[in-house]
Amino acid sequence: MKRYYGGQQNVTKPVEKITLSDQTVSKRRIFFIALFLCVGIGAFVYAFTHLGTNKKGWQKVVLDKLTDVSVSYDFTFTYEFGTGKKSVNKEYSGLVSCYRKLTGDAYKIFDRREEYKGIGNLCTINRHPNEELTVEPALYRALESCLKDGRRLLYLGALTEHMEALIASDSAEALYETDPYTNPEVKEFFGKTAQYAYDNDSVSLELLGGNRVKLYVSQEYLSFAGENGIVDFIDFGWARNAVIIDYLADGLTEAGYKHGILSSYDGFTRNFCEGGGAFDYELILAEGNTVRNAGTMQYKGPMNFVWFHDYAVNSFDRISRVLELNDGYRRNTYLGPDGMPLSVLRDMLLWSDSLSCTEIALVTARYYISVNYYGDDLRDECGRRGISVLTIEQEGLLHTNDWNVTFDGNTRTIVRVPYSVE
Repeated sequence: MKRYYGGQQNVTKPVEKITLSDQTVSKRRIFFIALFLCVGIGAFVYAFTHLGTNKKGWQKVVLDKLTDVSVSYDFTFTYEFGTGKKSVNKEYSGLVSCYRKLTGDAYKIFDRREEYKGIGNLCTINRHPNEELTVEPALYRALESCLKDGRRLLYLGALTEHMEALIASDSAEALYETDPYTNPEVKEFFGKTAQYAYDNDSVSLELLGGNRVKLYVSQEYLSFAGENGIVDFIDFGWARNAVIIDYLADGLTEAGYKHGILSSYDGFTRNFCEGGGAFDYELILAEGNTVRNAGTMQYKGPMNFVWFHDYAVNSFDRISRVLELNDGYRRNTYLGPDGMPLSVLRDMLLWSDSLSCTEIALVTARYYISVNYYGDDLRDECGRRGISVLTIEQEGLLHTNDWNVTFDGNTRTIVRVPYSVE
């Protein structure tokens, strides 16, 4: 899959350049996300350090006796215990109970495959087109966000099931049966489905207030779906874990747990540490199969991160998000207007202390899921919305619109680019 960079605007604004040193970075109280920056464009991954179990300070929260009805498998959760008046054991027990319930509820609310008694979930909407329904408040809010900034993301979810089959291909035969790049019939199907998804007269979701919704699907689209195995008309697709991590973090803070960091395997992070504090975003440089420390980015919490990347960095990615082929090409779940996987950069890292992961992702996705890259427009849009962005647009250069974060520890050049707020 080729990457196109045509249409990039020339940068004429003054910039600040900082060349980082190779000095070793001393670590403060850190919970770090590791970014793998590949040569030329780069790649970001993350991980958290943690301390002990049932002790005061930072710990990893692990749920035991899990069932399949939980989203906790997709997330890493660390929490700073002992900041309040409760004993650590009591605080830990209460937090685990709260987190267990939230992860179980999130699974059911955002499940597109199965309905549950007494719960109006995503599957309920898909199984009852052209009917007025009552859904869970959390789902209603998520749908509202997607309709506001997500353009037609929800409706491209009709291809989610088929993208999962493509990513799961484990043989040349299975790949050919599901790959729109090598099979003309599959490409035609993807294209036709995308046409319906982008046509408001074919499919549209109406929010009626009071958690009431109605999914309109035309008879023509219903017939096409029945003939081609489409079982869902809306889904959050690649943004699913952005929606869920916001639900989890908001639920924890509402319950009084305000000193944690949640991170999903596919690049969404909520640092909801009340009272702030210094944190390091750890930069790791990957050149081929070699990984070395490339410095750190220091920031003040709380902060929310979204990391777009079109390649696999862990086993979860390889199972559900990215298929890496022997010839070096990849298939990922970022779908363009024609239904085909699309990404203009290898990586794009974004963060904000005022917007949720869902909001950051939906505002900026059109700059990443694009044929052409418009760096200035991206930075201007982010600046107006209170979002910081870091990209690698030229080898050896990291571009950012954030003039407050600091960097230590390597020979990369940081290019700080002003943005327009007009």
